[in-house]
Amino acid sequence: MPIGTLLPEPMPLPFVLARPVGGAAVDMRFLGRAVVDVQCWAETDRAAEDLAANARTALVTAWRAQTVIPAVGSIGFLTERAAPALLPDERTPDGVYRYQASYELTVRPTA
Repeated sequence: MPIGTLLPEPMPLPFVLARPVGGAAVDMRFLGRAVVDVQCWAETDRAAEDLAANARTALVTAWRAQTVIPAVGSIGFLTERAAPALLPDERTPDGVYRYQASYELTVRPTA
């Protein structure tokens, strides 16, 4: 499944967009805080909802397992700011469904 931080043109389906929309360093040496927006598109409402649930599960799993991404770090804290919700708009073509969620997390760098 394609995942990115920018919308490709044309956008493949399904697609997950995850990018920071806010946050700041708690201590630039040890801990950063971010608000991450996760949007999921698919060809059916059910598929988009499942994709959003899978993205949520991936974040929770990475946090609980303390998964370390080389040169990035690990998630020290995770909370959901807005649960995944269907977010239709006038720019989304017919037959495409979008879910959006927001998460706040802290990241501990690897070095």
